[in-house]
Amino acid sequence: MKRILLTFLAFAVAVQLVCAQTYEFKNGNWYNGEGFTTGTWYVSKGLFSKKAPAKVDSVIDLQGRYVVPPMGDAFSSSVADNPSAENVLKMYQDEGTFYLQILSNTLEGRADAQKILGKPGMPDATFANGGMTCNLGHPFVKYEGPAQGIRNPQSIAERYSFIREQRKMLGNAYWFVDNKETLDKNWVKVKEQKPDVISIYLLDSKNSGGKESKGLTPDMAKAVVKKAHKSGLRVYAHVETAEDVRLGLKLGVDGIANIPGYNWDGSGDVSRFELTDNDLKQLAKKKIAVVTLLAHGQANGTKATVQAFHAQTLKKLLEKNVNVVMGSDDVQRTTRGELNYWYTIGYVEYPKVLKVVCENTPRAIFPQRKIGRISDGFEASFLVLNENPFGNILKLRVAAFKMKNGVFLK
Repeated sequence: MKRILLTFLAFAVAVQLVCAQTYEFKNGNWYNGEGFTTGTWYVSKGLFSKKAPAKVDSVIDLQGRYVVPPMGDAFSSSVADNPSAENVLKMYQDEGTFYLQILSNTLEGRADAQKILGKPGMPDATFANGGMTCNLGHPFVKYEGPAQGIRNPQSIAERYSFIREQRKMLGNAYWFVDNKETLDKNWVKVKEQKPDVISIYLLDSKNSGGKESKGLTPDMAKAVVKKAHKSGLRVYAHVETAEDVRLGLKLGVDGIANIPGYNWDGSGDVSRFELTDNDLKQLAKKKIAVVTLLAHGQANGTKATVQAFHAQTLKKLLEKNVNVVMGSDDVQRTTRGELNYWYTIGYVEYPKVLKVVCENTPRAIFPQRKIGRISDGFEASFLVLNENPFGNILKLRVAAFKMKNGVFLK
């Protein structure tokens, strides 16, 4: 048996030289979902085992370092339809984010991204493909403008009368669903595109559903959710108001893609965005994944009212044990911005944040896989940290080394 005892300075380099398939990791502090437990774990055939296998090829002394599951991004917008996707994916890999959920993409963007994702060590990803909306509803302009060669926001506004007549990306980046006949007619095509999850848009659905630039009516949202679940597909709802969240709860969606008021500018009545204790209770009871996207509020500067609302909302979500998950929805970046914003808005309990990023998020993206936990029979993917992230959650992004499904990453 090959025995490897690593010194502090040579740790990260030497571990890359280990090529055996069966490992013993000793003297580590292992994340257990709430804190860290000292002990030894084994990795065999890409899986965790508490019991020693018949043969151990290599022993690695972790020397008191901290081991956590890899991170996830439940609303990645920087991979599909991005010419710089390879660079962003390398950022995810370097930061220890192994699981991505893309809630809006074109088929071409998915195909291009999957070519890169197929390389060794790259993150695993799920795709929603085109979003379900009403006629001319969001994200129609987001995709139809660029498809017509019009990308500048001012140019899009000036040429909107032209764009609104185009349908180049219909049935690809978006679907118009205004009645059950249209839904029934297109559902076969939706399934043929093999989505992993379905995106629906509830943008002030009660008052504005079916209106231009908005989203589905409540009745059509219900029909889509029913059809998706019958097909074994999860549904994430993009929302605008607290009433939209309540509608999502009623319809039985699997995830909320953003909290109401995530991009609030601090003006007007905030009550339309505020979730009640009963809302939070129902979200927690049904274990609905909730992406916050609070970092979008940074576009409004450091307005105290916005940050106070975000801090209060995050605190309530975590205190009420809502299944909060991390997401970025940034066309150029990873979850770094969201994690930084949580760090700065004045309320962060690091143990709860670690659970969100390393446990809740991966398991929300791939609910059928054994990930997000260091446990017998789970996939042996993890990050080894030099410092305890409970002291500074941002240390989570700097790993001494990483393993993905039993294979070391450089």
